[in-house]
Amino acid sequence: MVATNKLAEERQVQLETVKARFFETGQGYPTIFLHGVGFPSGGETWLPCIKEGLGNNLHVYAVDQLGWGAGERPTWNYSFAYLVDHVRELQDALGYEKTNLVGHSLGGWVSAVFAYESPERVNKLVVVANAGLNPEPPANLANFKPPAKEQIAEGLKGIEDAELRELMIEERWRNVTASNAAEAFAKINENLHDFDMRHRYFLRRRLPHIKVPTLIVYGENDQGYPPVPMGEEMHSSIPGSRYEVVAGAGHFIPTDKPAELTRLITDFLVE
Repeated sequence: MVATNKLAEERQVQLETVKARFFETGQGYPTIFLHGVGFPSGGETWLPCIKEGLGNNLHVYAVDQLGWGAGERPTWNYSFAYLVDHVRELQDALGYEKTNLVGHSLGGWVSAVFAYESPERVNKLVVVANAGLNPEPPANLANFKPPAKEQIAEGLKGIEDAELRELMIEERWRNVTASNAAEAFAKINENLHDFDMRHRYFLRRRLPHIKVPTLIVYGENDQGYPPVPMGEEMHSSIPGSRYEVVAGAGHFIPTDKPAELTRLITDFLVE
């Protein structure tokens, strides 16, 4: 196990069928953080934000979504409904009836569906570079191949802190080399390319019915999920939502602009 004890404790909790892995730190209102779709990704996505003080006022659970990370990766078919219910099951296992929910990219999509389906279980919602208004799957999923370690390092070169960058590289390499990782992601990929699934879980009709306090964050230079029109549509559709655009940011805001994102999340969730 890579030592992350300076930032967060790596833990697992047994659910009905799998063990869920997460990074835990901080004190305050319980807040579950969900990462995006990238094959190497897991709960470590939020370590740069944790380093910036995310846990100073929040009890942080940075979770591996079902089928990602260095923990158990079953190779069954991954329905979108199951990705959402996995978060509810984790809340149950941790003993929470309600938490904050923060999601990046696919994690934002899962979080928004969760808030639509189970508003009583969400205190506040934050969606970052939300992917749920894109009718097409990301182009980089079409010809998926597990990355080499050098490719992982290239993707994290924007992290200025050398020690944190090396930690992130090692954590993501653990994810890539986990048992059944490629097989599980192939199943996830199949689900995300399913036209009927994307049509059924497309967010547009759900957004006006999200009633929990919501913060929407997009990167100014995000080409795949641009703030115009996606961020503006989310903001105009979710009643009473707050909308922020991070200057100079692309899609990977949690790792590329962690200080700015941590400030926005903390200001919204702790106010």
